[in-house]
Amino acid sequence: MVQVLGNFERFLAVNQFPNKVLTIIENSFLKVGERIEVSKLLSAVSGELSALHFRLRALNALLFFLPRFSFNRVRTRLYRAFGLKIGARTIVMGSMELAGGGDIFGNLSIGEDCQITSPLYLDLNERIVIGERVAIGHHVRIITTSHEMQHEGKRCGAAKLGAVHLEDGCWVAAGATVLPGVTIGKGSVVAAGSVVAKNVPPNTLVGGVPAKVIKQLEVEGLA
Repeated sequence: MVQVLGNFERFLAVNQFPNKVLTIIENSFLKVGERIEVSKLLSAVSGELSALHFRLRALNALLFFLPRFSFNRVRTRLYRAFGLKIGARTIVMGSMELAGGGDIFGNLSIGEDCQITSPLYLDLNERIVIGERVAIGHHVRIITTSHEMQHEGKRCGAAKLGAVHLEDGCWVAAGATVLPGVTIGKGSVVAAGSVVAKNVPPNTLVGGVPAKVIKQLEVEGLA
């Protein structure tokens, strides 16, 4: 079933099925003068259809029956079975909210020995790479989409994307937000409630809005 849903999603993407259907409707039922006016609406509808992830809908229906902090290994195996790249011994302790258009399953990579608490919001319009032994607290948001701001008539302009990397051993504490293009360095800690807008050096504690360096952390090998 999972493979069928995945193949169907790829078929729609490769053949641009929603765009072709909308084009046929436009050419068949609209006059030439009306097509220009309606093209913006059709473009918006097509964009929304690109985020209609059938595989994700089916996965969420199954996850609904798994309470938070319960059946963690079952939940993690379901995520893997539906196509997410999750490393060995990683535990997902609640449902993750996966958002974005395009290949959201391909845009997320989680390494080994991680602890993922929920709720967790992942904006997967661009890549999110989570290394090994990473801990993520509850109510964390990882964002890959921002907007141009140069036009005074509309400050939320065209979208711009930036991949996010959480390097090995780092900890993003509860309620933190990581913004587009940010790399959290190896062994670093993001304090609860922080908003991280710039790269965090390795083995550093940062906190605040926006997050700033609080101190350097000691470096010791794993026991």
